[in-house]
Amino acid sequence: MAKFISRKTQQCGIALGGIGTGSVELFPDGEFHQWQIANPARWTTRLWEGKGDDGEGNTGALSFWVRVQKDGAAPIVRKLGQKTSSEDFTYRMFAWNKPVEEIEFDGRFPVCDLAYNDPSLAADVKMRATSPFVPHDYKASSTPGFYLDFTVENPTDEELTVSLLSTLEPNFCNRGGCVNELYRDGDTTGIFLNTPQVNDSDSRFTEIDRGSVCLSAQGGEISYITAEHFRFLREYVTGTVLGVSQESVIFGFRERGVLPDSEVNVRPSRLPSHSQISDLRDEALDRYIEEFSVYPFAQSHLTRLRHTSPDFPSTRQEKEDFLRVMKTVTDKMGNDFGSCALCSKVTLAPGEKKAVRFIFSWYFPNHISRYNVRLGHYYENNFSDAREANRYLSSTPEIAEKAASFAGLLYNTDMPDFYPEAWSAHLSTIVKDSWYLKDGKFGLWEGLGYCGFHTVDITYHASFGLLALFPELQKAQMEMGVPFQREDGRVHHFFTPDLEHVDNGYNRIDMNNQFVLMVCRDYLYTGDRGYLERMWEPVNKAMDSIGRLDTDGDGLPDYDTSHNTYDAWKFSGTPTYICVLWLSALRAAVKIADILGKSDRKAYWNGILERGLVSLEERLWNGEYYDLWRRDDENGSTVDGCLMTDQIDGEWFLRLSGMGANLPDDRVRAVISRAFSSNFDPEQGLLNATCPEGKPMSVMTYKNCQADAVWTGIGYLFSALAMSVGLSDISDTVVKSIHDTQMRLGHFWDHWECGFRYTRPLSSWTTMLAASGMTVDVSAKKLSFRPYRETLTVPFAFDGVLGTVSFDNGMCSVKTAGGSLDGWEVTVNGNSVGVSIS
Repeated sequence: MAKFISRKTQQCGIALGGIGTGSVELFPDGEFHQWQIANPARWTTRLWEGKGDDGEGNTGALSFWVRVQKDGAAPIVRKLGQKTSSEDFTYRMFAWNKPVEEIEFDGRFPVCDLAYNDPSLAADVKMRATSPFVPHDYKASSTPGFYLDFTVENPTDEELTVSLLSTLEPNFCNRGGCVNELYRDGDTTGIFLNTPQVNDSDSRFTEIDRGSVCLSAQGGEISYITAEHFRFLREYVTGTVLGVSQESVIFGFRERGVLPDSEVNVRPSRLPSHSQISDLRDEALDRYIEEFSVYPFAQSHLTRLRHTSPDFPSTRQEKEDFLRVMKTVTDKMGNDFGSCALCSKVTLAPGEKKAVRFIFSWYFPNHISRYNVRLGHYYENNFSDAREANRYLSSTPEIAEKAASFAGLLYNTDMPDFYPEAWSAHLSTIVKDSWYLKDGKFGLWEGLGYCGFHTVDITYHASFGLLALFPELQKAQMEMGVPFQREDGRVHHFFTPDLEHVDNGYNRIDMNNQFVLMVCRDYLYTGDRGYLERMWEPVNKAMDSIGRLDTDGDGLPDYDTSHNTYDAWKFSGTPTYICVLWLSALRAAVKIADILGKSDRKAYWNGILERGLVSLEERLWNGEYYDLWRRDDENGSTVDGCLMTDQIDGEWFLRLSGMGANLPDDRVRAVISRAFSSNFDPEQGLLNATCPEGKPMSVMTYKNCQADAVWTGIGYLFSALAMSVGLSDISDTVVKSIHDTQMRLGHFWDHWECGFRYTRPLSSWTTMLAASGMTVDVSAKKLSFRPYRETLTVPFAFDGVLGTVSFDNGMCSVKTAGGSLDGWEVTVNGNSVGVSIS
């Protein structure tokens, strides 16, 4: 009996590529999925109808095989990926071309390590894929490409020959065909695939797939096919008067372990019809034979035919028959010429290990807006085509080293694994969801292809990691929004369909508060006084706009407060969520005013803050938690007693940004504990809200679709706030629940809210901040820590600085991995004694 144990497989992977370049996802199945490098619809516009998994070509556009042979033994070939579609190759009829038995996938963005395990392979084969994601290095991190580093090792006591084959089938630039060019730079061999150049006046100006790609290899004996028909790099069957044969580059790879070193780079001539071939003169026949004989697909046919007739084709009939075979084949293959392949062959002595590096890069400048404006990509400022990008990655190996070092830094902690996995996994979303335009404008999709870019209420939750690693991008998107602030002070909601236009979502009352909080935090993390000064008037207008919503002078908004980030869940009267955000924004505004010497505004906002904190307790605290909202009107008081998980969201931002706190720790602990006990369900996770028995509920709240939902981004920030007040057991439970659920669903890197690859879960970064208790004031050169436990190692990052901090028995060791803390005051729990910096 055939018995199996089935488990949900991962339906997503790590995004490979640079910030704003588009990307390719490497899944745990070893295949390259979700191609979005040539400006596909999902990535460029929110109006998307989709093309299944990939959008650009099929999974398998970039594929790898390994061939291992002992001296005198038959070679073993394995596909280094699990896709075995019969459309690609009839694997079941030629079973030697098996997928590798098992792939161990360890994804730690920006790298992922794959170990290919198969008892039939005598060699150990591993691969590391690396995105050029280097914190604080904007050129490297916006490079359109990635590294694929293979290591092959011989654990046996016999010599082994190992070949690695890479095939590239550029469906994403095949309209009109590619023009391919073989090149060599020292020990690097590359193939540059370029689409025909067009003038801006040409009707094809807006064809988004005009551009180039480049594949290079370094290490071992490199062989190549510069250009070929797509089907030959997979498989096809031809049946003619000369027999029926299965043709594929894989057959020759199995036999010889090398490629035929073909430099031909244009498609063969169009042959006359079958009947017209008989009318060709002998000279014409010979010219066609000579022309076709240099193509690998034709050489494959000739090799078979010459096995039985060594002089084939020697007679006129044989020549005609051969050209008819070529006619049949080329007619079937059509206009798909331009695929290519690279192969590296190495010989390994017993115990020897060798490395082979492949680099894949791209360049598709025709990123066009819905208004037919060329937006381009930031990478155009650094490169003129995919070959330049490839050469940059090849000549700057420290990019891969720094990216790998950063991946290691994120995991350099003694916290449970689900924390660094949360920090790492969501950084992949920055590559997946980002636009970084030629003019320097930057924005993240709210969800890939959904809603818009730089959605203020989502950026508020999602931008801590971005600010720490690429602060100029965070500040740029904040300033990008300023011109769209209305005269009444309301800030924009999101940009759509490009970074020059916004929607009409000004009615969301949480966003002005969030805008002010981000401005203050961004300044503390960067010390950029010019930024703070430029944002002063927008901050003023934003604060005054919300201040006008306090109609009774108690310091809390009570008018027009229904719309917010929970956009299907309408609030009323004086909502706790909005009020705590407002009080937090007041504290941030006071700090900004103090820094800029605006004493009148500082005093004015301080007065409102004091009144508002009193009113919050008197009007909304019910003895266990804060009610969802309270409305007082001519009909009396109405209360919605819903228990909202995110009710003190503004307090989370204050504390994790280093701006202090409005609420005492005991009150925060009480809210967190009560929300967790009621809202956490081990089967579901942390719900956004519940309705405790006996509490009054409004019709807009009870069984509301968002109140009853789990939003992982909210779960992360709730956990960070819990940890910051000593409730680490709650934090552990919630973060582990998120981790386990996403794994079970097969979407570890792909969280869903309003669209997939949602950005709010980037709030996971704040659990790192909560663990170390890090706060920073770059302008004052002050860095402080308040660790959540006595013994701890955890990474930290801010503008220009990366490192780890370790706490043990009252001592603190700060080790920088990038940047310098020379001249800085570093304290732990307010004390600099026992702190060492290296």
